[in-house]
Amino acid sequence: SSTGFTALGVGRSNSSSSNNSSEGSDINGVIFQVPTNDMPDFDRREVGYTKIRVPLEYYGQSPPQQHASSSSSYHEQANFAFTPNDNIWLYVPLPNYIHYADETHPLLQSYVDTVLQGCLEWGGPTMAEQFILTTGGWSEYFLNDTPSSRRPWLFRKEYNTIDELLKKYEELTYYAERRHPEEFASAFNQRMRGSWNLPRRNPNFTGRDGQLDQLRLRLV
Repeated sequence: SSTGFTALGVGRSNSSSSNNSSEGSDINGVIFQVPTNDMPDFDRREVGYTKIRVPLEYYGQSPPQQHASSSSSYHEQANFAFTPNDNIWLYVPLPNYIHYADETHPLLQSYVDTVLQGCLEWGGPTMAEQFILTTGGWSEYFLNDTPSSRRPWLFRKEYNTIDELLKKYEELTYYAERRHPEEFASAFNQRMRGSWNLPRRNPNFTGRDGQLDQLRLRLV
């Protein structure tokens, strides 16, 4: 991502990258209806991605599942009745945007939370677990960027369930390598480029010439 973190992307699976090659052609997801007029807004938002059409014959709806979790607010599946004029779109990364996480583009816990909360909300723990197992590219560059990261119960919905799943598969997820911001900066300081946690320069910062001249005179 151009905003400084590593986002998800969908790619073709093969025996060397898929954890379960027998199911490498399947992918779980959530389908939601979008008016045709709104699609340009999605195209503009998904910078670095392009959308491809998924043929309707490749679509299959998973059977409803019983969700045994700490949360009781799960959405019921809707029954879509597709017509030949309907399209299923999937956004995939452009080749130039496919990179593994590094010290300047880490995996963010806030992003992982958003994805796994969606899995828990629509498919329960089973879908969340399947997402972890069928996703590659987990990395030691794992930044816990959530607010008050040492007190997850304040801001992280379903944090217990999510952390338990990440820890269960820590050889895959690098859960043990997840670091709080100060730990991450300390571990990768020598390799990090640029400045972190600083606001961008304001191009509209004007009208301070007098004060700046006075400050210069005092310093020199």
